[in-house]
Parts: sequence; C-alpha cells; structure tokens
Amino acid sequence: MTYRALASAVGALLLWTAPSCGASETPSHTGETKAGVAGWGDGLVDHQAGYRLSDIRADGGRAGRVRFELESGQADIAELTSWYWSADLRYFERAVARPMGDGAWEATFPDSPGGPGHLVVAFDSGDEEIGDLVLGSDLVAPQGKRRPSEARVSDGDVQKVGGYDVTLSGDLLLAQPSTLTLSVASAGKQVRYAEAEIAAVSIASGAFARFEAGPDGTFSGTPSSPGRFRVVVDVVIADQQLHAVFERAAFG
Repeated sequence: MTYRALASAVGALLLWTAPSCGASETPSHTGETKAGVAGWGDGLVDHQAGYRLSDIRADGGRAGRVRFELESGQADIAELTSWYWSADLRYFERAVARPMGDGAWEATFPDSPGGPGHLVVAFDSGDEEIGDLVLGSDLVAPQGKRRPSEARVSDGDVQKVGGYDVTLSGDLLLAQPSTLTLSVASAGKQVRYAEAEIAAVSIASGAFARFEAGPDGTFSGTPSSPGRFRVVVDVVIADQQLHAVFERAAFG
C-alpha cells in the first residue's frame, strides 16, 4: 500500500534533556509503556477515529521486536507501517508490522539502540472520510541485534557515512508540498542505491512527516509545523544500510 505524505502535529518535545514523553517521568527499562492520553504529545495521540494503539511492549526479550495492539470496532487493517524514533531524535527505523493472529501486531527493529523512544504507526483506515491515520505512543525499546553507531547531525547538505557522501538538497516549506533530492557518491562518483526512506520530525513541536519517493531521487512531503526539523535518511546500497541525519528549517 502506498501512503500519502503524512503530517501530524505533536506536542512539545525537549531535545537532549527531556525524559520519555509519556505518562511516566522516569521510564522503566522493562520494555513496557503506558499508552497515555496523548502518547507523544498533544497532536500525535494513541487513539483517533475509533482506533486505539495499546499494550505496547518488548516481545519477551527478542532482539529488536516490539508487540502492540490496534483496537478497532471497524474494518480489519490490511497493512500497517511503523516507525521507531529514539528520544534524542538521532535514530530512526521503519518496519512493516505483521499481524500475529491473536489480535496483536509485531514490528522488528534490528538496529534499535534500545531505551526510551517513540513508536509511530500509520495505516489506511479504508474509510474515505477518515483516510490515513497516524497514531503514536512512548516506548522503551529493546536493543536490536545490530546496535548502530551514534549518528551525527549535519546542518549542511552532505554527510559522510561509511565511506559514502550522502547528499540531501532542497527546502522544507511550511504546510506546502516540499521536495528533497537524495544522492549518494563514493570517491566522487555517483552510486545507485537500492532503496531509501526519508522522514522528519520537528525539534520544537514534534510534527511528524513522511516523504514519498518520486522520480530521479526526489522525495515529497508536507511539514505541518514551523521551525527546525531532524530529517532522517536511510539508504540501502549493496545490502549495506547507511543512516544519515540532517537538520533543516521549515519556512513559508
């Protein structure tokens, strides 16, 4: 299923110094979380339009696996995409969650650094009036099998990752379709990548946006909040995953 560009305003998020943004001020590291009133702020809630994200937990210590339930009295969901953000917004991973047959869903984040973070899920409700929905909540994530190195944040257009130069050009336009262009080079020569994923979150307001892949390395999304965003890029080249983080301001 192809999702439309998703943008959802979420509540205040203090970078570096803030604890987990859910009901508990002091997150326990048991892998459990309380799906509270808003999960991750005022805009990105754990329930909406008859759907509720609940019972989020690490799955019995299995590396990088998270189980959760999506409660609904409406039609079954055919496919559900999930994201995990670390609390410091330096780590991002996307996974297609799969139903477990007991009412629960499971998503695997093999590169999760573990610890406090945020789980975001997006899906097509199947209702033309409701459309796509985005729900979220805090999560104390399990550590994945391949613990990643800490990502650096680039204020410019280029970040060097694992011998590659990852370039992200283009501007973020407030409440307007924005186009970013991604390219990867090695030793000055352009390198073709197998797949890529781009998403962004506002540092000040927490507004979340996913960017849809287009032609010629372009990605389109709509930031819904002014201010600076962390833009996270995951690129796969020859089975190697490159992870780059950029910082951009949305204006308009």
